Amino acid sequence: MISLTSIIGDMFFAAIAGLGFAYACNPPLKTLMLSALLAAIAHGFRFVLIEYLHFQTLAIATFLASFFIGCLSIALAKMFKTPAEIIVFPALIPMIPGIYAYKAILNLISFIRSESMELKTTYLISFFDYAFTTLSVTLALAIGVSVTLLIFFEQSFMMTRHAKIHRRK
Repeated sequence: MISLTSIIGDMFFAAIAGLGFAYACNPPLKTLMLSALLAAIAHGFRFVLIEYLHFQTLAIATFLASFFIGCLSIALAKMFKTPAEIIVFPALIPMIPGIYAYKAILNLISFIRSESMELKTTYLISFFDYAFTTLSVTLALAIGVSVTLLIFFEQSFMMTRHAKIHRRK
């Protein structure tokens, strides 16, 4: 059963993180709120995919969330006449898998310090598991939003300008 309070809680904290990362770039106020909104939607969407639709891999859910947010950022950027990159990248930062990177480094240090071959094997397997999860989720974020921005490449130039792109014949 879907718990609405857990989804809203996840979205709230993601919005705060997105707002903080966007604020670090010193953008206009309207882009701060858009980044917070997109961060909440992205993290909430990924949360629903993993927890309630039972996606097995974090990377696929992250890819779908980043692609969805990339498409949504194109529409919002057009409405608010701001570059999509300014509002979408701070919104994606809360989805970076920091805990997996931390656990990977922790297992690597434990591997180095351990003297037992059984423990070394366990730590090494855990290191690669967390490291590949970190790498795959980070790549999913980058690829998901990049595909969107490449698909709508020409529109991104017309969002802040009222000029049309002229093509040579």
